[in-house]
Order: sequence, then structure tokens, then C-alpha cells
Amino acid sequence: MQILCSLVDGDKQNGIERTNLDVKYLRGERDAKNLTSGKYVTANSLLILVDGENSGEVFRTPIDGYQGSTFKQLLINGNMNEEYVLQVINLHRKVLRESKVGSAIPHLNKKLFKAIEVPIPPYKEQQRIIKAINNAFMALDIIKESL
Repeated sequence: MQILCSLVDGDKQNGIERTNLDVKYLRGERDAKNLTSGKYVTANSLLILVDGENSGEVFRTPIDGYQGSTFKQLLINGNMNEEYVLQVINLHRKVLRESKVGSAIPHLNKKLFKAIEVPIPPYKEQQRIIKAINNAFMALDIIKESL
């Protein structure tokens, strides 16, 4: 994973009012709160929770704003299919959640995150794999609805 992704902070800005992209806002559990300074990320950025109970959970930002304090921006190598890498992360989410470090506030084990081995098939094969995963999820949704 280390060669495919990097965990960074957005660019620090001051004096510009923007939405605080914290976890409760991104989950739709709370209305937007504005800040006048923070670490700026653009709409459609990927943020990964690095602090707290659900470390390893990934969100896509719906708007420009300031990243919440419990996040890092997740940058994926442009030569990789983004959905493919996100599915690999999701596959390991349970292990990431159960392997947090720190005693007071649990943190994402970044060493473990970076050590995740990711098979790197050709780009077309990554697309085929994502299509197969999406088809399987659609079939599961249909089954759930019929129960």
C-alpha cells in the first residue's frame, strides 16, 4: 500500500470561511459547521479516519472544506484504479479497526496500513475486478430486498 497511497494533510489556510468536514457531517449526522481556518481539501477528495473507533473508514468529500481533525487525506497513485484501491482498503478495514495503536485515543496503525500487500494487475483487469465486485453487491442488494 505504501507505494500506492500516501496519507497527507490538506494545505493550511486562514481567513477563508469553509465547511468543517468532520466525521459527523460526512455521515450526514449533523449540519455543516463553518471554520475560518483549517487544512483545505477540495470536493471529491478522499479522507481516511485515522483517529477513533472507526479508523480506516474512507469518505469522499462532497464539497470543498477543511478536513476534520481525525482525518488524513488519502492520495492514490494515478496509475491505479481508485475504486480498486478503495476495495482493497475496505477488505482490510476490520483488521485496521482492530489493530489500532494508542491508549487514550485509538489511532490507525499507519505501519500496518502501509504494509498491506496489494496485488497490482493491469489497469484493465482492475476495472474488470471492480465491475465483478459491483455486480456481486447489486445481486446481494436484490437478495436482501427479497427477504
